[in-house]
Parts: sequence; structure tokens; C-alpha cells
Amino acid sequence: MPPIMSLFVSPEVILGLIALNLLFIILLTILFVRTNRMRKFNRKVFTGVGGDNLESSLIRLLDEMNEWKQKHSDQQFQLNRLAQKIANQCANLSVIRYNAFGDTGSDLSFSLALLDDNLNGVVITSIYGREESRTYAKPIEGGKSIYNLSEEELTAIKKASAKIG
Repeated sequence: MPPIMSLFVSPEVILGLIALNLLFIILLTILFVRTNRMRKFNRKVFTGVGGDNLESSLIRLLDEMNEWKQKHSDQQFQLNRLAQKIANQCANLSVIRYNAFGDTGSDLSFSLALLDDNLNGVVITSIYGREESRTYAKPIEGGKSIYNLSEEELTAIKKASAKIG
């Protein structure tokens, strides 16, 4: 037998090769068990209750999420439109009652300011007298009018604009 072959035939080498083979068999068994566990886990995960797989369920959920996003976007648009409409409504009002003439007995005259959030609107004034009553309407833009405003009208506009804050 050649001298090199005698090295491979020695009992130590044979025992080492057997131990190495046993180690490889143990590692192979461990990998086989882990692979089977992973396969079972994947089968559970990828099969839904109704038989759908995970991919189709995820696609369905993503489609539903896109529908909800579109609905949310539409509702946000409607909400913005309503906010703009509300800002342009004359929702801020104030009434000042006063006695326009010294010869009448009570505060039957008044000034009513109706303003939106941009201080645009109208001030309505009714002056009551014993012989006659008069009503005036003056447009308001930016809290001012092109017509002369009385002290009571200015006070009504100031009180209505204070509510805008």
C-alpha cells in the first residue's frame, strides 16, 4: 500500500470521517425539520379562511384602502367647500338699540350689522320717530362703507366684527 493511502486507512482518520459524517447528518436533519416547519407556516399564512391566499387578500385590502383614500379626499374637498361657504355667510351679527330722538319714550330705533368672516355684509338701521319711521341699508366691505355711518352703526359693526376672532 502506498504511504499516502496508509494515512487514510488509519483508525483515527476513519473515526474522524465518521464523526464528520454524523455531524453532517445532524445538520441535515436540523435543516430538514426547519424547512418543514417553514413550509407548514407558509401554508397557514398564505391560505386564508375562505381559501384565498395572502396575496389576493392583500390586493383586496389595498384596493379597499385606495377606495377609502378617495372617499376621504372627496370628503375633504366637500369640507373645504363648506368652510368657504360658511366664511362667506353673514353669521356675525350685532344689534344696537337706541333712542334716536329725545321726544320718544324708549329705545325703538336700532342698527343691525350682518357681517361675514371677511367683514363684508350690510348694516340696517331703523330710525323710529313719532310721526314716521325710516329704514336704511348700507353695504359694508372690509368693515367700512362708502356711505357715512352713524355712531350706532359703527358700534354695531364693531360688536359684530369682535365675534369673528
